Amino acid sequence: MNQHRLLLFFMVVALLVFAAACTPPTPPPSPTPWPSDTPTPSDTGTPAAQATTHSVATRTPTASPTPDAVTITVWHDLPETQAEQLAEDAAAFQEAFPSFHVELHPYDSPENFVTSLSADEVTFDVVLAAPPLLSNLVATDKITAINDFFPPSFLDAFAAITLTGGSRDEQVWGLPDTTGFHLLLFYNRDRVDTPPQTMDDLIDVVKTLGGGSQHGLALNSYDPLWLLPWLAAADGWPVDEEGRFSLDPTATENALDLYLSWHDADDGVAAVQTYETMRQSFLNGEAVFMIDGEWAIRELSVVPDIDWGIARLPAVDLPEEESQPAAPLILGRYWAMSSTLSGDRTLAATTFLEFITDPKRQLELTSQFGLLPTRRDALEDPQIVNDSIQRVNAAQMQAGRPVPLGVNINALLDAMRNPLQAALEGEMTAQEAVEAMQKAVEALND
Repeated sequence: MNQHRLLLFFMVVALLVFAAACTPPTPPPSPTPWPSDTPTPSDTGTPAAQATTHSVATRTPTASPTPDAVTITVWHDLPETQAEQLAEDAAAFQEAFPSFHVELHPYDSPENFVTSLSADEVTFDVVLAAPPLLSNLVATDKITAINDFFPPSFLDAFAAITLTGGSRDEQVWGLPDTTGFHLLLFYNRDRVDTPPQTMDDLIDVVKTLGGGSQHGLALNSYDPLWLLPWLAAADGWPVDEEGRFSLDPTATENALDLYLSWHDADDGVAAVQTYETMRQSFLNGEAVFMIDGEWAIRELSVVPDIDWGIARLPAVDLPEEESQPAAPLILGRYWAMSSTLSGDRTLAATTFLEFITDPKRQLELTSQFGLLPTRRDALEDPQIVNDSIQRVNAAQMQAGRPVPLGVNINALLDAMRNPLQAALEGEMTAQEAVEAMQKAVEALND
């Protein structure tokens, strides 16, 4: 046990001796679930960087010799059922650490929370935040770097890919509570025994089942989020490691050509569809396959009369490249610590974060809400590995592509949206659409 951990241990023992327990109030529900169907990050205008694995000096909080009971304020925007679970976890935390009290408060929107902070109407010690809010809190110096308070061994216990979305400037600003939002391949198990591993195999299955004419693949055609996995397969990505937007024209054109070929009116396997018509065509049996977000797992689980399964996105063949894996975008939500913390409140906050991100607690969120864990031990737990759905779900998440903190995903997708629509409707060639995308995307850096 290193010096930091020893100090935390003896301080917690002292706190247990000198204080008594109390129970937190149950918070009112928040109307906004996570994840939503559309990400809403906001841009701070500050370039971002990947998380690093090198050791960072750990700052040790200072506690008084005989502290009074310490109360920390924790804010979140969880939906009602998840908020109730958080209240139960907070109660369990207080039972384990009687000198630490937790007050839970919901915020109705990130914008209102930031406004209240700016007006000094509210304060916080810990906050659960999606990337838009987390990015704003970093830019306004409202939170402190997590790696100043935890040793590298603790951060290494999280899957590295889940830390990237909460990292910037070689600092980790948020501990990942859950990570997801990725696309998956859904298939009708009444019609397909084994899901295809490549897009060529999928096309063969569709044409065999449909007599050569059925549109057996359902896509949310107009949304650039559905194009990104194939851009990654083409060795491109719209965000570099510094958080700047950039579209490689060759990779983007290769990916778009492929995407358009699936929608070809004469020889394609996918009709041009919206999200609603995509989902309906899969549910009514017209489409054998559907590419949808991981959020659809829970939504489809309550739909009767359809036996479905999931698989990782199919690999694709590209010019001079065979069987390249697709990599969907992944997003997460993060626990962050206030920059105003000091002394015993710092100790209480760090102890709470270690407790709330425990692998067993994360697996409980998987059981109840289908949320993927971020701790390595949890991702490798039999609960995940032995579950045919969650095993694939976790594997696809870990094979996805994150973006650094501070990247405005909505702005990126909006910049690509109109050219993609024009290409699908025959108003632009793939090359013209890529040129328009590239111009719009790179303008975001100004």
